[in-house]
Amino acid sequence: MPEKNPFSPEAQEGMSQLLADADMRAKSLRAEAQRAEQVRDIWNRLFNFMNKGWYLHIQVLMDQERKLLHDLREQRDPAVRYLEEIYRIAKHEGANVLKRFPTHLEAAASAAGLSIDKESRHPKYTVDDKFFQLELDDRKGTVRISDYEGQLTELPADVGAVIEAVQHERSRVLERPFDREQFLGKLRRQYLGIVNKDGLTDGDAVPIRRITARLGKNEKGFRTDEFAVDLSRLVEQGPAEIDGCQLELQQTKDISQGMLLRGAGGRGYIGYIKFRRTQNA
Repeated sequence: MPEKNPFSPEAQEGMSQLLADADMRAKSLRAEAQRAEQVRDIWNRLFNFMNKGWYLHIQVLMDQERKLLHDLREQRDPAVRYLEEIYRIAKHEGANVLKRFPTHLEAAASAAGLSIDKESRHPKYTVDDKFFQLELDDRKGTVRISDYEGQLTELPADVGAVIEAVQHERSRVLERPFDREQFLGKLRRQYLGIVNKDGLTDGDAVPIRRITARLGKNEKGFRTDEFAVDLSRLVEQGPAEIDGCQLELQQTKDISQGMLLRGAGGRGYIGYIKFRRTQNA
């Protein structure tokens, strides 16, 4: 038989209330700490943008944080005085960024070792033989960066930030190591998988977008623009043969289903691939 609880009901009820109060206080402090971290992140980003001279980024951030700035005004926080100065200067300098964008972009690109294609005309610019496209939207104050496979990012049009973004995408897409045999083997396996699934014959043409869709499901981190560059490299290096079969690419007039290759391989939209058995196989 369990022993009778020796503590009085008042003591038990009192401890229950203390525990409930402590839980509530802990939750409140956690929420307060989380909000403090969020505010710290905002000030850190703002200070970083100030140091880099990214005036349009400053405007966007401060516009996004209107409520925080409103609360500071309501609290008569002394920080409001210089925050308003920062916003005022950022707005003025941001207008100059847009006005002088073509000149500053060309200079910044040259300093970074990037070459703007000579055919570029404001507000649209291309890099790497038109593989990357940059389009300035004066009204929104943003630049949209795309490549052959679609939009990559859109960001405030501070030239330094645009150059950083282009360099990041160039590194991701163009500066990866390329293993010809490994890529060709992967291409062959995906092709055979589709042929077998669809009841086709080895040697039949398969839509290129079926290949990329299958890779997108089977390969973690797959990106179609990286695939297009690797296929371009494969084409540029000459005839590709595996298992006694030679890779062949067929063009299409259906732009939505085709894929543009880069460099020497970029002659029209590639719509289909197939592996043709060679005579010696």
